[in-house]
Amino acid sequence: MTRSVRQTGYDKREWRADRRRGRRDGRLRTPAYNDVLAMVADDGAITAPYPQYLQSVALDEMAAELAQYVRQNKPRFEELGALRRRYADTKLGLERATDGVVSAEVPLTPEELLPRSRIEAQPGQDTVLRSRREAARARRIAAARGGEAAMQHELDELGGRIAAGEQAARSDFALAQTRAKQAGARGAMRVATYWEHLVLAHAEGAYLAPLIRYTSQVLPSWVFEDPSGPPESLGRRYELLHVVERLRPAAPEPESAPDAGAEPENYEQPA
Repeated sequence: MTRSVRQTGYDKREWRADRRRGRRDGRLRTPAYNDVLAMVADDGAITAPYPQYLQSVALDEMAAELAQYVRQNKPRFEELGALRRRYADTKLGLERATDGVVSAEVPLTPEELLPRSRIEAQPGQDTVLRSRREAARARRIAAARGGEAAMQHELDELGGRIAAGEQAARSDFALAQTRAKQAGARGAMRVATYWEHLVLAHAEGAYLAPLIRYTSQVLPSWVFEDPSGPPESLGRRYELLHVVERLRPAAPEPESAPDAGAEPENYEQPA
């Protein structure tokens, strides 16, 4: 592909090429009026070799946008996979740490309050013994809670990194969708220019014009996909959609080519 997939405007060179091809095919009466009638009677879709070529160019540009999204985000996807594995392990660690806190907070049992040395067994040592056991219990609780807090902090940090990585990938996908829609809109404008000038040069143009009121473009369904799912799966499975757009009426030659415009108005069922 010689043209950059970053191109978003309908430039003069393309507009002149589309106008020239439309006029040439119009003078050659291609397609003929009877052929157009047959296409309308068949499935209602009117096409010709040049519009099909323009459609394939637009699809190639859209495919390049999706491929670039996947290529640019491959390292991010790998990092996200590693972070998710760490998150799962850390979550298990947090659950164990929480269980440790619960165990540490269990009240002292009578067995724990039994003397463990001759000094503790001396008369009048009950208060001192309990104080020692309670202090040891408090240290266990503090250590367990500290471990739990550390695991929770690590889990929160990992969750934040995962969310940030996913959001960055989704933003890249939304940008790829925008650029793909621009490529589709530009392709539709090129097809419209072709048909308009074909009608002007065609011997039966006055009869063709009422029939060629709409042009259709084929768009991959991923350009309309909600980018809220796992970023690794965005754009992976899609179908081609026929999108119908009304043609502009034939007009005098502009001083400059139009800009790529809004998205198509009406949507049909998937092809």
